[in-house]
Order: sequence, then C-alpha cells, then structure tokens
Amino acid sequence: MYSNAQTRSLQDSTTTLLKQKTTGKKDLDLLREVLRFHEYRYYIMNDPLVADGEYDKLYKELQAIESSHPELITPDSPTQRVAKGLTDEFPKVLHLVPMLSLENSYDADDLRDWDRKVRELSKLSLVEYCVEPKFDGASISVIYERDMLLRGVTRGNGVEGDDITTNIRQVRSVPLSAAFSTYGIEMIEIRGEVLMNKNSFKKYNEQLLEQSLAPLANPRNAAAGALRIKDSREVARRNLQAFLYNVSYHVNDPNFKQNKALDTHSGMLEMLWNLGFRSPQKEMRVVKGIDAVIDYCNEYETGRDNLPYEIDGMVIKVNDIELQDRLGMTTHHPRWAMAFKFKARQATSKLRSVEYQVGRTGSVTPVAKIEPVPIGGVTVGSISLFNEDVIREKDLMIGDSVLVERAGDVIPYIVKALSELRTGKEIPIVFPKNCPVCGDELVKPEEEAVWRCVNINCKAQVVERIIHFTSKNAMDIRGFGEANVRKFFELGFLADIPGIYRIPFDKVRTLEGFGEKSITNLQAAIEASKTQPLNRLIFGLGIRYVGETTAKVLAHSVKHLLDFADFEQDQL
Repeated sequence: MYSNAQTRSLQDSTTTLLKQKTTGKKDLDLLREVLRFHEYRYYIMNDPLVADGEYDKLYKELQAIESSHPELITPDSPTQRVAKGLTDEFPKVLHLVPMLSLENSYDADDLRDWDRKVRELSKLSLVEYCVEPKFDGASISVIYERDMLLRGVTRGNGVEGDDITTNIRQVRSVPLSAAFSTYGIEMIEIRGEVLMNKNSFKKYNEQLLEQSLAPLANPRNAAAGALRIKDSREVARRNLQAFLYNVSYHVNDPNFKQNKALDTHSGMLEMLWNLGFRSPQKEMRVVKGIDAVIDYCNEYETGRDNLPYEIDGMVIKVNDIELQDRLGMTTHHPRWAMAFKFKARQATSKLRSVEYQVGRTGSVTPVAKIEPVPIGGVTVGSISLFNEDVIREKDLMIGDSVLVERAGDVIPYIVKALSELRTGKEIPIVFPKNCPVCGDELVKPEEEAVWRCVNINCKAQVVERIIHFTSKNAMDIRGFGEANVRKFFELGFLADIPGIYRIPFDKVRTLEGFGEKSITNLQAAIEASKTQPLNRLIFGLGIRYVGETTAKVLAHSVKHLLDFADFEQDQL
C-alpha cells in the first residue's frame, strides 16, 4: 500500500511531529495520515515502526485538536473508531448479495470429483484455481460507498444479518476509508472473517482468570461473541483481526475503464491488500490443475499449528471471474468454490471422574478426568471445567460420553455431553463444600463464578504462590521449576516465599539429581532475583486482580514495596 518513498516520508513526518512541543490545526491532516500509516504497519503488516507510547502521544494530540475544532472531525479519522456509550440494538439489514455456504470436501477424491465437474461445465482441460486458508472465525460483510466504510453486517441467515457497524469499526484491520475510486469503484461489498489470533486469545483469557471469570472456550467463540457486544470498548479490548477475502458485489464508475484487477479473484485480493486491507494475499497461491491444489492443501494442513490464527481448512476458488459467472450458483453454494476441511480435532471419550485443584488465590477448579484420547497429535486425559457453573450449563455427569475439542495450542475443552447416549447409570457431579486440601469450608463471593478456600495457610495455596513467584514472568528464578518447589516443600526445605532465600542447600546436596553445578546455578538465579524491578516483585506476590500490566502501573505509583501498606482500597 505504501511505497518505500512514502514510508520514508511518513516516518520523517512522524519524527517531526513527535519532536514538536505542540501541534495545532495546521497539523490535522498530517496527524491523521501518519496515524493511519502506523495502524497499517501494526495491524496489517505486523511490523510497527514506532513504540506504543509514541503512537499514543500522536493519537492524544489528534484528539485534542479535534476536541477544540469538532467541525473538522471526519468519519475516517482514527479517533472515530471508538463509540461513545452503548449500542442499544443491532438492526437487521439485507445483504446486497446473499452470503451462501460453501460445499465441503474432505479428501483428495472429493476435490478431484469437483474439479471434473468444473472442467466439464467450463469445457476446459485445465482450470486455474486460487487456494487460500479457511479462517476459523465469524463471517462478516462490509460495504464501502464513495471510499468510506458504510456498513458492517454479520452473516445471519445468509440473506440478512445484524448491522454491527459500530463494532466493526473497532477492528483495526478494517480501514475506515479506502481509495476504491482509484479502481473506478463507487460501491463495493466485501466478505471476510473476523477472528482472534492465538496470542490475543491467550492474553485475554489470562485477564479473565485474574478477575476470577471463566475463560472463553476458543478463539472462534471469542470473535463471534464480540461482534454482538453492546459496549464497543469491550470489543476493542479483544484485539480482533479481520481477513477480507472476497468481493461479492461492486458498482463501477461508468466513465472509468474497467481495471484488470477485477478480472481474477487473485487480482481482487491484491487490490484489497494495496488499499490497506488484510486480505490473504500473502497466504493465497494461484495454481493450475487439481493436483497442485491438493499439494498446497496438504502443505498447509501440516503447518497449521505454526500459524498465529486458527484455520479449519482451505478454500479453492476458480480464479477467472468471468468463468465464475458462467459456472453460477446453486441455491446453497457457488459452483466455482469448494472448501477443503482438515481432519477433525474432536473426539469422544468417557468422563470417569472429577478432581478439584486449589490455586494460589484459593480458587477451586474442577478438572475432568477422561479416558485418554488422541486429538491433533496430543493425548488428552485431563480437562479443566473452570467452575461449577460450567458443569451445570453443560449438564455433565460422571460416566457421560463427552465430545472433546482441541484447537491449535488452545487448551482442550469439553464441548458437550452426549446425553442421547446415557444409560441411566451416570452419576451427578456434586461440588465439594470443603477445601479438598485443608478441609476448610469453601465460600463463593458475590458476583464471582468460583468457590474459594479462604485459608491463606492452605498448603495448596502456599505451594502455588511459590511456583508463581519463581515463574519466568515474575522473579524468573531459573532452575526452580514446579517439580522442585513441590519437592522442597514436601521435604520441609521451603515453607513460604521468604523461605526461597533461606533454602538449606547443605541438605539439598544430599538429594538425588542435585549435583554441584545445578545447585550453583540455582543459587545464582535466586541471588539474581534480588535485583528484579519492583513490578516483577509485585506481580510475583500473586495478588488477586493484579496482572503484569497492573503491576507495572502500581510500581510507577510507589518508590518501595512497603509503601503499599499506606494504600487505601480505592487507591488500588
């Protein structure tokens, strides 16, 4: 989208704006262009050229200017993504062209059979195809008119969907404006998929767990659910991404010569990429013949776990748009496209028992023990059920046949109980009233989904607190893994966090597996932890609701850890 010369120019402008003590009305257009450029580098190219703090500084300066001159605000200004207040409803709107499903194929024979039909209908001996990933998210349609984002819509029933424009504006890889007029296009409808990449999903779930909330099941549900959240600020927090992969409809300027980019599907993807969209232009491959299609599908399936996002197959499309029109559609699917589904990552198993684990903050987590079953190259035997509400919502019972799913590097989860297979011998799951470790009575605080053991001296909590304190993102005491913490605790070498710095290494030397070198390394790591910055120490203490980000904020508010003794609850 940006040439090397444009990149250099905008980067120079960025440096100039950052050095200016104040910006004013004269800088408005440049500020917007610079911010759009850096959004593109961050959200589309995944290659930022400025630090987050520098971007935030420029963004706040733009906000200040627009606040002083509201008459100068434009609909595509970077500040206009975030809505003010809540969305009351999502009205139904018709798609310009129905969003049909794709026909599915599951093996090479299915693909060859489809290719034969395409060749027969087209009277061609060899067909050119465009092959791209089948993103595992929530389908959307976006419409641009006169270069401006007009509307975003869910798939719905294929004929009409929900108007989610406010939430689509929170997806930074969907431009608020795009220069379609340079291609002679007055109006265009584009299809795509909104998803949450694996890293964003992991971080978001960690935040939920810190707040004692149940984590989301998988990235697909996280993205689909976000699109109908009434608070667009919450949508923005999920850091969604959109891949736009198909032009379903466009109205051309009659005075503009048809651009060759619109002659092929791959050309349309390249056009979208050049206009600032995250199209699968990098991922797609144009090939001739079905054998090359099959090879690329197999290649992608082998490497799917290394992708930053979830896919569940590939989509094969006839590349020539005129040929697509000749092949036409059925009432259900286009004849010119086919989905190739990867092998399922689901399996059925038996729920044999439920065990209960106590975390560092006293939360009691039920863990399902199932008959070990291979899913996606991993044998799964234990699955977190998160809390009692999940057990009730899924209506799980001991002895149930259950459907288990594992997506990429996401933790396995139970999709549902196969209640139709029940024999009557299944046993209801009864959540304990007392801590399974120390025996103290459990409590369930208001507005929380978890039961807690409030005995801070509970052995399970103490051990988990020590494990957390020594972890990589906290005090980073290398060589002091979970197994060693548990062993030292059981042997009485370690009773609490301060005890880490008083370990009797003369006794450790008597243990099998602890040579002089490993002991020296552990001692050095413990000593090095004393120089860790305050935010790591705060995070390492494992205070409820205090994650890594909050710990950094708190560390900036005090000079010494002991200053927390004077903090009031409202200050925290």
